Amino acid sequence: MSRLIYSLLIMITFNLSKGNAQTLSIGPVVGVNFSTISELPNAKSRIGISGGAFANYSIDEHFGLNAKLLFSQLGTKIENSNLSSRLNYFQIPVAGVYFLGESGNSFRPKIFAGPYLGFLINAKDNNGNDIVIANGDDYYNKVDIGGQIGIGFNYRIKSRTWLNVEAAYAGSFTKISDATTIEYKNRALSLNVGVSYPINGTN
Repeated sequence: MSRLIYSLLIMITFNLSKGNAQTLSIGPVVGVNFSTISELPNAKSRIGISGGAFANYSIDEHFGLNAKLLFSQLGTKIENSNLSSRLNYFQIPVAGVYFLGESGNSFRPKIFAGPYLGFLINAKDNNGNDIVIANGDDYYNKVDIGGQIGIGFNYRIKSRTWLNVEAAYAGSFTKISDATTIEYKNRALSLNVGVSYPINGTN
C-alpha cells in the first residue's frame, strides 16, 4: 500500500508543477467505520462514526489532493464475549486523487491513496473505563501513523457543488501500543459522504 501511495503522490506533484488550472473546494463530511485491531485473538469488526470537514484541491481535470480533519471512532470487539475497546481519534488523512472521465461530466469516479496522522483522544473498554497499564499510564499510543487507499465518486448537485462519496481501507504503519511487544495495529473500512462548496476556480 505504501508504494501505491508514494507513486500517486509523485504523479500529483508532477502535474502540480505543470501549472494547470486549479480549484479549491471545502465542505462537511460524515461517515461510518468498521474497525478491528490486528493481531488480537478473536477480534471482530466494531462500528463507529466519523465526521468533520474536508478540502479538495483540483490540479487539473484528472489529478487532485484531498485532506480531511475528522473525529473518528475505531476499536474492536472480541468474538463470543462482551469485551470490546473503543479508540477515539482526531485524524488527518491526506490523499492524492485520480479522477476518471472528463471535467465536464456530472459523475466523476475516482481512486485515491495517501497517509494519515491520528491523535488519540481516549481509549475505553466495554464498561467505559480508560484502558491503562498497571501504573496508570495509557495502554495505547497517543499518535497513530498509517495509510489509506480507496475508491469513490463525485456527483455534481448543481454548478460547482459536488456530492462526494468514498469507500476506503486504512491501516496503521506502526504498532499502536508500546505497552506490549505484540504488533497491534488499527484496521478499518470507512464509508464517507460529504458535500463540497467552491472557494475559487471555475469547475
